[in-house]
Amino acid sequence: MNTARIISELRQGNLVITPTDTVYGILADATIPNIAAKVSAAKHRDRAKPLLLLMNDLDMVRAYTKDLNPLEEDLIQNFLPGSLTILLPRNDQISDQITAGSPLVGVRIPDHAELLGIIREVGHPLVSTSANLTGEPPITNPSQISPALFEHIAYVEDAGTIGGTPSTLVKAEDDKLKILRSGSLAAQLFDRYPTTN
Repeated sequence: MNTARIISELRQGNLVITPTDTVYGILADATIPNIAAKVSAAKHRDRAKPLLLLMNDLDMVRAYTKDLNPLEEDLIQNFLPGSLTILLPRNDQISDQITAGSPLVGVRIPDHAELLGIIREVGHPLVSTSANLTGEPPITNPSQISPALFEHIAYVEDAGTIGGTPSTLVKAEDDKLKILRSGSLAAQLFDRYPTTN
């Protein structure tokens, strides 16, 4: 990956598309004012829908969220980095625009060494959303990216076809786990934790 170019574009408040450990994603520095509106405009996405964040380690997760409960800690220790997004209580460093006013924010640590290095260098969480227009399927090859999306993107990292499915999305409710999107880890989570509907 052209990490220097990607980091430069992110620091300037631009949107980039890169491969992740799941599918191709649109990335942006989550701390830049109005970045959520910029991402939503690119995707033709309802601004009332929240965006998830990629972080590089547990220290960054703790810096942008409130006190984690034991189940949340266990999920992070055992399934991240990986294809798991956890809804966590955010602190005031995450803007209402990112979460669409929700007190929770979706957080993931990707299992992708270069991407973790980019997050570390930028020094902030990255907004991440699949690199497709709303309603279209996730992108596994840059050739599938809509021309309408390219108008908003400063740089595309082409790694050819990548195989992957969107992450499993979960929320800890006290000592039980609520699975909101199944993804590839749902079976392992059902085996390990008590769940709620």
